[in-house]
Amino acid sequence: MTSPRVLWVTTAARGGIAGYVSALRATPLFTRWRVEPVVTHDDGPARRRLALFASGAGRLVWRCATTRPRLVHLHSAAYGSFARKGLLLWVASLVFRLPTVLHLHAGEFADFYARCPRPLRPLVRATLTRADRVVTLSPSLARAVSAIAPGARVTSIPNGVAVGPAPRRPERPPRVLFLGLLIERKNPLGLLRAWAGITRPPGARLLLAGDGPQRPAVEALVRDLGLSESVDLLGWVDAARSARLLEEADVLVLPSFFEGQPLALMEGMARGVAIVTTAVGGIPDMIEDGVSGRLVPPGDEPALARALGAVLADPELRRHLGDAAYARARQEFNIEHTWRRLDALYRELAPQVGHRDPVEGT
Repeated sequence: MTSPRVLWVTTAARGGIAGYVSALRATPLFTRWRVEPVVTHDDGPARRRLALFASGAGRLVWRCATTRPRLVHLHSAAYGSFARKGLLLWVASLVFRLPTVLHLHAGEFADFYARCPRPLRPLVRATLTRADRVVTLSPSLARAVSAIAPGARVTSIPNGVAVGPAPRRPERPPRVLFLGLLIERKNPLGLLRAWAGITRPPGARLLLAGDGPQRPAVEALVRDLGLSESVDLLGWVDAARSARLLEEADVLVLPSFFEGQPLALMEGMARGVAIVTTAVGGIPDMIEDGVSGRLVPPGDEPALARALGAVLADPELRRHLGDAAYARARQEFNIEHTWRRLDALYRELAPQVGHRDPVEGT
C-alpha cells in the first residue's frame, strides 16, 4: 500500500463536509499529496457511531505509526464533532509529532464555545492553539476563532465548487429550491410558513430536496397550511439529481439559523441561481445583499416572505442576482482556487515534500 502524505480525518454523514471532500477528490490535491481519508463518523444509532469512531481512531493511530504521513488534516464541525476531532488532533500532534490542520466547517462555533461549560473552555482554546493551522471558511469565522483563542494560527480558505457555463433557464413559472437536511438548524418549517404568506405567480413551486428528522413535521405543516398544490417534497437526492435541480431552479433558498459556508449556496451561485438566505456564519462573506443575493435576519419569517415574494415577482431581479452570484462564484469560489490554497498550506507545513514534486501542469 502506498504511504499517504496527508491523512484526512472526516465523516461519511450527509452534509457539507462530505460534499467538500467529494469535490476535492476530483482535483490534483488528492493525487499530488496522496490524501487518504479516515472516516470517524456517520449518521445512525449511537452504538454504530461509537464503533465507527473507534475503528477510525485505530486506523489513524496505525497509519501514523506505520507510514508516518507528513500531515494530518482533521475536518470538524462543533459540539461532538469538535470533541472527537480534537482528541485525534492531540494524538497526532502530541504522540506522533505530526503537523496538524484543524478545518472548522461550523458556522456556530462561537455559539458552541459560549455554551461550553466553563471548565472545558480552556481545553477548547488549547486544542485550537495546538493545531499547526486552524482553517475556517470565511474571514468572519476566522475572526470569531481568533477572539476565542488569540494564540491560534488561523487561515481562511473558502469552500469551492466546479464552475462551468451558467445554464439558460426556460420561460415558465418560477421554481424555488431548498436543498439540504430537514433539520431545525436549516429552518424548513419557517420556510413553509413564509411560503404560505407570499402572493405567488401562478404555477410557482417550492421544491424541498432533502431528508432528516423534521420530515414528519414538514409533511404535517404542508397539509395544515394547504400547500400541497405548490410544494413538492423530493426526499434525499444524489449529487447528479441535485445538479439537475440547481440547473432548473430560478431561486435557491436557505433560511438557516447557523451555517459555515454552505456548499449548496455555492453550487447555486456557480449555476447562476438567485439566492435568498440568512445573514449568518460565513454567508455574508459570500453574498452581498441586493447585489448577488438577498439576505434576511435568521428566524424573521416576514422578512423571508418579503424577499422571496420580491424575487418571485420580478424576473429581471432574478436574472440580475443570478448573474452577479455566478460572477462571484467564478472569481472567489472556484474549486481550482481552493485546492491550490490547500496545496500552498501543505507546502508551508510540510516543506520537505512540497518542493520535491511540482504540481503537474504548473
